[in-house]
Amino acid sequence: MRGGSTVKDHRRWLVATFVLIITAIAYIDRVNLSIAAPILTKEFHTNAAVMGLLLSSFTWTYTLFNLPAGMLVDRIQVRVLYSLALLVWAVSSFLTTLVRSAGALFGPRLLLGIGEAPFAPAAIRTLADWLPKSDRATGSSMFISGVALGSAVGPPILAYLVSGFGWQSAFIATGVLSLLVAVIWYAWYRNPLDDKKLSERERQLILRDQEPPKQDGRAPWGEIVRHRDIWAITGGYFCLLYILYTFITWLPSYLVQDRHMTVLHSGFATSIPWTVAFFCGILGGRLSDFALRRGVSTLNARKIVLVGGMIAALAIVGTALASSSALAIACLSISTAGIITANGAVWAATQDVMRALNLTGSATGFVNAIGNVGGILGPIVTGAVAYATGSFLAPLGLAALLALIGALAWGFGMRSTPRTRVAAADVVLEGRNER
Repeated sequence: MRGGSTVKDHRRWLVATFVLIITAIAYIDRVNLSIAAPILTKEFHTNAAVMGLLLSSFTWTYTLFNLPAGMLVDRIQVRVLYSLALLVWAVSSFLTTLVRSAGALFGPRLLLGIGEAPFAPAAIRTLADWLPKSDRATGSSMFISGVALGSAVGPPILAYLVSGFGWQSAFIATGVLSLLVAVIWYAWYRNPLDDKKLSERERQLILRDQEPPKQDGRAPWGEIVRHRDIWAITGGYFCLLYILYTFITWLPSYLVQDRHMTVLHSGFATSIPWTVAFFCGILGGRLSDFALRRGVSTLNARKIVLVGGMIAALAIVGTALASSSALAIACLSISTAGIITANGAVWAATQDVMRALNLTGSATGFVNAIGNVGGILGPIVTGAVAYATGSFLAPLGLAALLALIGALAWGFGMRSTPRTRVAAADVVLEGRNER
């Protein structure tokens, strides 16, 4: 925060921080099964191939419901939608504690996918409503850094609960947390026009370059599916989510099986790459916004982070070939940081393309739905190949190949994102408003 500013002049960042926290909770809800997987595999007498299906099952309904969830975000207040979603997350966690077989786990995980479908479109819509264009990449990186925060904080805490109190305790904890945040969000959140605690000068800063809506909120899919950049963003996002969900779902098991760690130690080791990714993700967003302020086109400001992040993700190769656990964790940290950094720029680019059409929610649902096919395939393919080969070497090599393809999709596929620059007068205005 720049000198002389007050807390009330940065309420938009308080909203962005709350979005980060909700995102962290969403990913804690996702990784809880990953932490419990080594124990559940033995308790339910199953194998890596079946566990891959279970770890992936969340994404089946998550992907299926992304398009309708995106459209709902363009019609229903995010205050209400976020709260309802969090309640479903809580119910899913509580139901998981009642299962007594591997097959029964599918029900709560499919329910979690339905409940989490609105969370990304709601987050992007919230940020688009609260942040001027010059702050959107930073805001998006904060949102995506919630992925890293949840994946960093969740594993050691959940591993401790699983090891000390049984696997059910991890799901009770995530259920209570989701329920608590649902109540707080509904009581606290208001949009910028209705928020009485928002200062007038910050309100003007937020609204100064908000494009007037050109549509009535209904999704003309022709506008979306004919847009070249949306397909380029979606293709790269498919590759990114394949890698991301491979890490989220299989990293603890990889450390237990290939690196011979205990469940408790794997939980703490898993948190290291995600902690690094948390800070790098925020810095990546600030880099993109800095480039925009320095006169770099919107297109290139986003591509710098998108392509650079996927190139960093190629460090997965080092993870597969590392001779020690420490080196493997270091390479994982680089690749995870690259994935999280690029992920934030995905949503900044989507906002750039679709905000003027008032289709941010629908476009986000479209990108998320198709991109999440990669999230479906990652855990399944990784589990099947690891089961067939007896190690994670080949699955990690395949993830590295997807990182290269994603970098090429973003580097050469994105061409028409609006090349607007943040005017010098706007930068001066922001500086004055924040003094």
